[in-house]
Amino acid sequence: MERIRIEGIKLSGELAAINFRNLPGEKDFISRFCQILAENQVNLLFLSTTSLRKNNQISCCVAATDLDIVKKLIASEPVMASHTEFILPVGSLSIFPHQFSLKILGLILNIFGRINIPLYGLTSSLSALTCITDYAHLHTAVKAIRENIDVPSDQISLKPEIQVKQSQDYKNKLLLRKTNSS
Repeated sequence: MERIRIEGIKLSGELAAINFRNLPGEKDFISRFCQILAENQVNLLFLSTTSLRKNNQISCCVAATDLDIVKKLIASEPVMASHTEFILPVGSLSIFPHQFSLKILGLILNIFGRINIPLYGLTSSLSALTCITDYAHLHTAVKAIRENIDVPSDQISLKPEIQVKQSQDYKNKLLLRKTNSS
């Protein structure tokens, strides 16, 4: 059987997963949560929403270094806090398929199930399929994927290349420019 080819794999640094379950008013909830994070310069590195009947769920990830502030922010919002579950440490594994096919999705789910690695989140776009799992199992997952899928060895990024962080100084400069140009 011919192996499916993908263009590459990229792993994240250590993350913290946050799940909000059984949400009242999902859209308002997402907006409020994103507003709180933005006001406190916390980047949202993964976001997925699910709605099945009246059971709404949001799954997201932030850098593990931001976890303490995120916990405090969530605790300050009682409704938000009552629907929150934290899973840590987790990491993301992004797969870049050459030509997207549902076969790749099925194969990845099969691999995770066969090697008994938890899958906390899954999202796809035209260019990537991203899985959220235990941080300690990322390299095991890559090894299993390489055994079943054709991946060029030079196209595996095992460490994040850059990390973007919001800066209050940058926001202040933008605000100052906006004020001066008015």
